[in-house]
Amino acid sequence: MLDPAPEDRELMRRAAAGDRAAFVTVAQRHAPAVLRLCTAILGSDADAKDATQETLLAAFRRAPTFRPELGAVRPWLLAIARHEAQRLRRPDAPRDDDPQQPLERLGLDAGWSAADPEALLSRAEDAEALAWAIAALAPRDREVLVLRDIEGQSGEHTAELLGLDLAGMKSRLHRARLKLMAALREGRAVMAEQERIEGGLRCGEVLARLSDYVDGELEPEVRGQIDRHLERCTVCERFGGRFKRTVAALRTRLATAPAVDAKTFEAVLSRLLPVPR
Repeated sequence: MLDPAPEDRELMRRAAAGDRAAFVTVAQRHAPAVLRLCTAILGSDADAKDATQETLLAAFRRAPTFRPELGAVRPWLLAIARHEAQRLRRPDAPRDDDPQQPLERLGLDAGWSAADPEALLSRAEDAEALAWAIAALAPRDREVLVLRDIEGQSGEHTAELLGLDLAGMKSRLHRARLKLMAALREGRAVMAEQERIEGGLRCGEVLARLSDYVDGELEPEVRGQIDRHLERCTVCERFGGRFKRTVAALRTRLATAPAVDAKTFEAVLSRLLPVPR
């Protein structure tokens, strides 16, 4: 697949000079990603479409401020989308607090030590069930999953968009992934009677590092410890495999761009392009 970045940069250069048709091409290319993020933040299809329109119009107005040396077009658009979605969020929207449940509790809710691995995996591989589970999450959890796992933004870009440091973003992402698995499950997990120590690590230490393990962001020594633990601990091996496959399913099953309906896009075009005489 060809890298769209050079073409995007040229289109944005022309858009900055006032070429509306060039920006329309950019908008058509990236509008689905904008809509996906706005939906994650707002939870309402109608509000997300409004935010998408406002994002594209704001981006055209700000085209002269785009600096290609600082990054690609899509992260720039997603930053504008996040601002517009937050601005349009209804005053009566539910609070988006995170009570910071203990990681072990999140792991148990997500199916750590559960006996239903195949049922969970089948739901994770069902795009409709996966989309429903994401919709059941709080906006802060949906947002980080969309940016990192569905849009494929780097950890650094995701952290910057969310106004977090990299460690804070990773913590939020890991918790969101566990909550997603919990939303996919039916019923509650049963508490393991006793944690095991294998490979020099307790089960809880493995649970805490699963996102970094899946993302390939651990030192070789720590990764080796986790590999040895998973070889010897059936509970963690089963759950770790399900966790990895759920993240993979999230990245592939929901990567298909949502449709930006013609009415929404026509509303943008009518304000971007001159009316023919």
